[in-house]
Amino acid sequence: MPRTRRDVLASLAGVGVAGLAGCTALDAGESESDDSALDAAALREVRELGSPAFPARVPAPIAESYLELSRARARELLDSVPETMSPEEVPNEGVRNVYAEAYADAAEALAPSDTDESPFETLRGLRYARGAAAMAKGTYDAAVGDLTEADVRDEAAAVRADIESFRLGTRYLGDEPDRALVVYDAVEDFVAGAARRLDNADEYGRYADSAPRVGELLDAVESARASLDGARHVRDRYLASIHDPVDFTDAFESTASSLGAVVEDRRAEYPEEGGLEAVIEGEGFDTEELESTPAKDLLVETFVEVESGLRDAREALRSGRFATALVGSHTAETHRRAFEEAVTAVKRGRYESVESAAAVRDAKLGALEALEAARSDESNPHLTRRALVDIAYMVGNGDDYLGDDYYEDGDPRAARNAVSEYATAEFAARETPAVSAWVLGTLAAERGGVGH
Repeated sequence: MPRTRRDVLASLAGVGVAGLAGCTALDAGESESDDSALDAAALREVRELGSPAFPARVPAPIAESYLELSRARARELLDSVPETMSPEEVPNEGVRNVYAEAYADAAEALAPSDTDESPFETLRGLRYARGAAAMAKGTYDAAVGDLTEADVRDEAAAVRADIESFRLGTRYLGDEPDRALVVYDAVEDFVAGAARRLDNADEYGRYADSAPRVGELLDAVESARASLDGARHVRDRYLASIHDPVDFTDAFESTASSLGAVVEDRRAEYPEEGGLEAVIEGEGFDTEELESTPAKDLLVETFVEVESGLRDAREALRSGRFATALVGSHTAETHRRAFEEAVTAVKRGRYESVESAAAVRDAKLGALEALEAARSDESNPHLTRRALVDIAYMVGNGDDYLGDDYYEDGDPRAARNAVSEYATAEFAARETPAVSAWVLGTLAAERGGVGH
C-alpha cells in the first residue's frame, strides 16, 4: 500500500515541524488512514510525534554575562547558609523541616537544566532560583536571630519604590512597532510580576510570626528584585541595539484603548449571561447533544481564550501597561475568529466524535501544519511568534491527555480531549498572522502611516 500524504507529514513531524510548511490540514473526521479504533499503541505513536518547538523569546539580545551574574547571586545567597540546621541551633523541628525543604528546592533550581532553554526562558527561570535561595537564607538567618521581619519589610519597601520609579521612567522607545511591542510586553510582564510577588507575599503567606515567614518574605523580595532586574536588562539591551529610536508611547496608548474597545464590542455580540453554555446555544447548538464530543470542547476552549485575552487587556489598560493590553486584544480577537471558524466546522459535522487513532493523528498534524504556516508568515514575525508560543502549548496539552495515567488505554475521553486541544491550536494558529496585521495596521494608522 503506498504511503499517504499524512504518512509523509507524520514522518516530517517526527524530526521537526519545520518540514510541514505549506501543507493544508485534513478534517479530523476524515482520515486517510485505515485505523478503525482507539488503539492504545497507535495513540502512543500520535503522542510520540512530538510537540512543536516554540521556546519563549524576546527580540532583544540577552547577555550571557547577565545570566551568569543572576545565577551567581542565587548561589551566593544559598552558599551563605549551611545545608542543614542542627537541633542545637534551632530546637523547633517544624522550622528545621521547612528549612530543609527550602534548601533542597533552591539547590534543585540551581542544578543544570536538562532542557534546551532559550536565553529568555533562562532569564525568567532565574527569578525562581533567586527567590528559592532567598527563602532558605531568610529562614535560616531569622531562626538564628540575624534577620527580622521588619528588616525584610524595609527591603520590600525599597524594591516597591524601585518598581514604581522604573515604571514611571519607561517610555515605549523602539525601532519598529512589531519588535517594540513584543519587547515591551515582556518588560511589562516582568514589572507586573515583581509587584505581584510582593503583594501575594503579604496576602497569601503560608507562615505567620516565624522564621519561615521571614524566609517567604525574603523570597518575595528577591524574586521581585530579579524580575525588575530582568525588565531593566531587556529594555536596556533592546535600546542599545538600535539607533535613533522612535517614541511609540502615544501610539501604543491610543491603539490599546481603541482596540480594547473593539474587542469589548465584539464580545458584547455574544450572550453575557449564562456562561459558556449560553454562548454555544446562541450559535444554534443544543449543548446536551454536543455533550461529550470534541465539538463542544473545541467551542469551549476557543471562547475561554477570548475571555482570557479580554481580561488581560482590561487589567493592563487600567494599570497603564499598553503593550500588554495590545497583546491581550490580539489574544481575544485571534480566538474570537477561531471560535467563529470552529462554529462553522461543527455545523458542517466535524468533531462529532473520535472513532479512531487516525482521527487523533490527523488533528495533531493539522495543528502542527497550521503552526508552521503561521510561523513562516514573515509579515509581522515578532508579534505572530509571541502569540504562537501560547498556542503551541495547547499541542502539549493534547499530548498530555494521551499520556495521562488517569485514563485507561483506549479511553475515548483521552482521545476526545486531545483532539479538542489540537483543533483549538489549529484554528487559533490559522488566525494569528491576520490578527497581527490587524493590530499593527491599527497602530500604524494611529501613527499616521507606516514609517511616521
